[in-house]
Amino acid sequence: MALILVRYGEVAIKGVGTRSRMEGLLMHNILSGLRGIGISAKAIRSQGRLFVEVPDDRVKEGIDLISRVFGVKSLSPVRAYVFKELNDIVNAAVKEWSDLVRGRRFAVRVHRVGSHNFTSMDVAKAVGAALKPFSAGVDLERPDIELFIEVRGDNAYLFTEVINGPGGLPLGSEGRLLALISGGFDSPVAAWFMMRRGSYIDALFCSLAYPIDVINFLRVSHALFSRWSIGYDPRLFIIDCSPLISEFRAKANPHMWSVLFKRVLYEVASRVARSIGALGLVTGESLGQVSSQTLHNLMAIEHGIDIPIYRPLIGLDKDDIMDYARRIGTYEESMRTEEFCAIFSEKPRTRVTIDELDSEFRKLDQSLINNLLNSIVTLRASAAGKVIDGLMLGASDVEIDHVPENAVVIDLRSRGEYEAWHYPGAVNVDVDRLVSMAEAMGRDRVYVLYCSRGLSRQVGCA
Repeated sequence: MALILVRYGEVAIKGVGTRSRMEGLLMHNILSGLRGIGISAKAIRSQGRLFVEVPDDRVKEGIDLISRVFGVKSLSPVRAYVFKELNDIVNAAVKEWSDLVRGRRFAVRVHRVGSHNFTSMDVAKAVGAALKPFSAGVDLERPDIELFIEVRGDNAYLFTEVINGPGGLPLGSEGRLLALISGGFDSPVAAWFMMRRGSYIDALFCSLAYPIDVINFLRVSHALFSRWSIGYDPRLFIIDCSPLISEFRAKANPHMWSVLFKRVLYEVASRVARSIGALGLVTGESLGQVSSQTLHNLMAIEHGIDIPIYRPLIGLDKDDIMDYARRIGTYEESMRTEEFCAIFSEKPRTRVTIDELDSEFRKLDQSLINNLLNSIVTLRASAAGKVIDGLMLGASDVEIDHVPENAVVIDLRSRGEYEAWHYPGAVNVDVDRLVSMAEAMGRDRVYVLYCSRGLSRQVGCA
């Protein structure tokens, strides 16, 4: 069996009871994650460290997984030696590293815990002197290689790698939150930040253009949770929000659609959060990034929502967020996500008042919230891959890569949208006239439709 030394940061400075609980949770998450990839492992606590035993042929996989467990500050694959005196450690170091330092400048770094008749400096000097004849010399400032020794009780652990973990607190140590996740860059990063602070995260998605937008959401969720939610299988709540499109267009001020949509979404999400015992909502909003994220609009949107809303990205700019998306592995999937523009204002208001937004909200059918909640589909994040495959088969009948020869291309957008971008040769027609137009042109023809009520610059075949 191979041995991996696991270090943790914040957990070590907690009070005795909290520390013990968090250490146990961290150990549980590590072992649960390893079992999930078929690795049988054991873990031992030891004064601010965990030691994890894994099979020799699974060390690389074990290291990769543990390096993604929240609460882990760093880790190292180590070789353990039992010693009685300092010279035993020196002999072990020569055995391990005499070939490794050949022709290279090296430095010895020692950390010691326990009562011994020697100091950390004594160990470093003795090992350095013993290895020097095999090497190009000692260089403490700019070595070619660093050699680490951790002395704990009557054991010495030798290693050359320190692999960074995500830090933070063990997942599950701070309760549960519900994240509003789209397929974009911001919301998955926001969820990651709150997971890093110890919160279980479940996710809610509002679908406006099924199945394409659901596929995007599931892809991003899979990229996030399969990599980082080690020790917990999140629930994904998918809501059919398409009824909002006609409701908004019929009753609401178009310059306020964006903030009104957020207001409805917050109301729905708060009810879902309470039903699952979540202690708040998580959103990917960054101050001033878009019109709905100004201070005025954020205040108006969250007015009346009786559950905390956490915005971990509020002070980050887009470049910061994109960098984090690359780091956590959601960037590529977010890049693939299309923008859904069905109920987003062309000339949005940036300073909507609470009274104005409340007035718009009251115009909507008040049974709408319950209808949206009744449309919820729930699945576990671990099932996302299979669901994506099934939805992709259905999506192939809706989305097309090219326009068939002799097809009639119909642009269903309003005039302002029509002028912004237009497929060559497309006929611009109102949706209410679509059936009569198809009847006039012939039912045996192929019609390709595109509009603002779904994918941006995408087409569907009917």
